[in-house]
Amino acid sequence: MKVTESIYVVASGKWGFGMTHELDCNVYLIDTGAGCILIDSGVGLDTDRMDAVIASHGFSLSDIAAVFLTHYHGDHACGAARIRAASGCAVYAPAAEAKAIEEGDEDATSIAISKGGLYPADFVYPKCPGVVGLDDGEEVTLGAVTLAAHMVPGHSLCDMVLHGTVDGRRCLFTGDSVFVCGQVLIQSLHDVSIHPYACAMGKLAALEVDALFPGHGVFCLEKGGVHVQTAAAKFASGLIPPQLYYFA
Repeated sequence: MKVTESIYVVASGKWGFGMTHELDCNVYLIDTGAGCILIDSGVGLDTDRMDAVIASHGFSLSDIAAVFLTHYHGDHACGAARIRAASGCAVYAPAAEAKAIEEGDEDATSIAISKGGLYPADFVYPKCPGVVGLDDGEEVTLGAVTLAAHMVPGHSLCDMVLHGTVDGRRCLFTGDSVFVCGQVLIQSLHDVSIHPYACAMGKLAALEVDALFPGHGVFCLEKGGVHVQTAAAKFASGLIPPQLYYFA
């Protein structure tokens, strides 16, 4: 699905556009002019479907120069190892979660408790060596695109939100930190933290955002910052924003 001149949705499961494996998050491809960036990698199942979407837009895995993983949950990160093996691309993730992705740590990532439920009983979290950990405020430039990392602990140990200008729009790729209509996704997991989530969302709300690209559900191309501000205002009032209704 082509979204702008340089941004494509190349995977999305049952909590999105139903394009690829049902457990896939929204995976965004950015054509930088010097190689492609993937925002998240999907769950790593039925991968030929995502590859076919990429090919339909004239790209291949060998064109991918970097993968940015917003966090270590399986639906976002488990496709990274095979993409890295196929393309030799760099893989970036939040510094606090990079080791778990490298080691395929199924306890840290909550895969272990989800097998036989959300994930198949025989699901395996692939090890992905060489993950580059990013800290808050770090920037990565590829071609015409510079993405700045902003850390939002809360949905997981430390989600990474990416902010940068693409095709003249100030874009925010939010993973599972915040969704359209100011929704969030708070699960009963060991690494969820409400107060740090609220504090980080307040800082995120100060960014100038045109287009919002979340990890599930719909995206928007105008006034994206309003959705972040809606979540931040709810947190600031001492309450929790509404849950993403796809999961509720």
